[in-house]
Amino acid sequence: MPCPDSGNPCSAHEQKLLDEIVHTYPQPIIVIDNDHRVIIWNKACEKVFGIPAKAVLGTKDQWKTFYPAPRPILADVVLDDDKEQLEQFYPGLHRKSPFIEDAYEVESFFPKLGSNIDRWLYFTAKRLYDEDGNIVGAIESLIDITQRMEAEAEVKQLNDALSDHSQKLEEANEELKATMLKLANTQKLASLGKLVAGISHELNTPIGNIRTISTALRADTSRIQDQLNSGEMTKSALESFLSNVLESTDLIEKSTAKTAELILSCQQISTNDNQYDRSQLDLRALVEEVLNRQTQTLARSNIIVENLIPHDIPMNSFAAPIQQIFDNLINNTRMHAFDDQQTGKIKICAQLCDKTITLIFSDTGCGIPTKNVAKVFDPFFTTKFGQGGNGLGLYIIFNLVTGVLGGSLELQSPDDGGFELHITLPSTSPYALTAEDDTYYI
Repeated sequence: MPCPDSGNPCSAHEQKLLDEIVHTYPQPIIVIDNDHRVIIWNKACEKVFGIPAKAVLGTKDQWKTFYPAPRPILADVVLDDDKEQLEQFYPGLHRKSPFIEDAYEVESFFPKLGSNIDRWLYFTAKRLYDEDGNIVGAIESLIDITQRMEAEAEVKQLNDALSDHSQKLEEANEELKATMLKLANTQKLASLGKLVAGISHELNTPIGNIRTISTALRADTSRIQDQLNSGEMTKSALESFLSNVLESTDLIEKSTAKTAELILSCQQISTNDNQYDRSQLDLRALVEEVLNRQTQTLARSNIIVENLIPHDIPMNSFAAPIQQIFDNLINNTRMHAFDDQQTGKIKICAQLCDKTITLIFSDTGCGIPTKNVAKVFDPFFTTKFGQGGNGLGLYIIFNLVTGVLGGSLELQSPDDGGFELHITLPSTSPYALTAEDDTYYI
């Protein structure tokens, strides 16, 4: 076999040294002669591509390893110094090597390459010359960069996920700002300062979690990127990084969900009657719709509901806020009134006197301690903090009753237990003076 650097026959010593260098090199090396025939196919080629050297040496079949149809590999193109083929077969992929003079390099994806494994390869090709400067062939070396490319894809996916979560957080903050502006512009929220403090306190935990996790992920991403760039990344480091990513994104999703829930509650607080459709309503039928929606939930909680509202109580009002009031009252009873094994009872009554409707919502639960009675309508007051309660249910009821519906309410908690809320509403809800005005009249 001729020596690639001279084109002359190698001495035994030179041949042995050449074989030692080529066949112990850990990356595939292909050498072709001036007639494009393969003269070197090292052991790394056999291992990576699954093709023995004897099947390739002396042939022009080097293309079969990489492509389904005959075409030149990079070494063939470089040997012929064919710029048109370079653009044809490697459009936008080739570049001059920054390390090897007159060499070209390419990164490309090869599906089902060697043992039917999808691989990314980084390959470099250069002409070979003899001692007189005559072209004697070309050499192409290849490096499997699949792990690096997959890691970069994971990093990109992580960055996209972080960007998406950041965008959602920014949108949530914008919605919160808009909601807070509405709250600030309505006179009906006398406890605005306390509400703002409560919202800030409640949002601090999920937003703080997101910021902490995002900071940690950014640091981990930077660290793994450094390892990639330096070639020091290990499989265990990559697996640990991906495990941390999955756990962190799960925590971010839970925190953003909690933030969204709080914002929705704020939006419910800040509504006025211009956001609802007024219509003629049957109060009993309206409450029945709520109970039908909650049938399964009430059954799981062992709670029986009696709807004792007469059929002949008409209203000219807004369906959505009335149903929201009863949804919140039922949810409040489910969460606070009864133990898990206790069977409970809710009773809903109403009567019409002149143009005023009096609603009574009562349960047979544990009642409210006297010390808490004066605080139950305060924003963010709850005895179930961290157990699903956010302390806004009764506060929203208070604002809907006294604002949109133009009524009043009175809480009674008998000494022997139970909860009883009296809600007084006009049969015709108030009309706003203007679309921008929250002052009501009948």
